[in-house]
Amino acid sequence: MKRVIITIGREFGSGGREIGMKLAEKLGVPFFDKEIIRKAAEDSGIVESVMDYYDEHHTSPIFATGSILFDIYQMPMSDRVYLEQSRAIKAIAEKGSCVIVGRCADVVLEKNPGLVRIFICADMADKVARKRQVLTDKTDAQIESHIRGVDRKRAKYYSYYTDRKWGDARQYDICINSSLLGIDGTVDMIADAALIREAELEG
Repeated sequence: MKRVIITIGREFGSGGREIGMKLAEKLGVPFFDKEIIRKAAEDSGIVESVMDYYDEHHTSPIFATGSILFDIYQMPMSDRVYLEQSRAIKAIAEKGSCVIVGRCADVVLEKNPGLVRIFICADMADKVARKRQVLTDKTDAQIESHIRGVDRKRAKYYSYYTDRKWGDARQYDICINSSLLGIDGTVDMIADAALIREAELEG
């Protein structure tokens, strides 16, 4: 397809990664999530385990959105990781259509004419049920607490690096509750939106 870049912000447990993978398969385009970490590590020389540790969380208020206040080797590692991931995201988008999950990609690529910005939420009961499959030693209350904690960290990270509110419908082209449509229904809806954007680009 013509260069259409789909970015997916997602609540923890909403099925965002699975939706992204199925969407990429349906559209026949590459999918990127943790792959961004590997590419950023390769390009920057930062050890991948370090890149993964600082992925989607920050530790210092030194980095300012839109400007580099310090030499890259003097800035905090969390800020350097964000910078390198942003570079990797831009390089990935330059190569063609793709699906990218998380890491503020919607803001990093906001000037891209083929961008389709998605945010996926879900009912808490469904998020708990999905995470219960992997957090088998936790109670439902503990799982819910964990979900809320992860989402707080994602919101804080997003706000810190973009100065915008994570999950605010005004920041996205489409916000979808995967509990309403299901995984496959959500995939179909986003795919339809991507094809519409592609047609617009072709004029």
